[in-house]
Amino acid sequence: MMSKVVPLFGYAVYEFPWGTAVKEKRTGKWTTVFLKPDGQRIDVSNIEVILHNNGIEFISGGDLHEPG
Repeated sequence: MMSKVVPLFGYAVYEFPWGTAVKEKRTGKWTTVFLKPDGQRIDVSNIEVILHNNGIEFISGGDLHEPG
């Protein structure tokens, strides 16, 4: 019997003053952000973001809309 091979990807967890973020090691892309103090989860896997100690910059992607 042949079993299916499932690729496993490594993830890294980073702590910031505002919360915690998860990055996929293979691609180097951020996947999930958890905000302090309540642990609110933000899926950033389809959004280009830059994370800093003082916050999150949402660069592009996802359902971000400009006022118009």
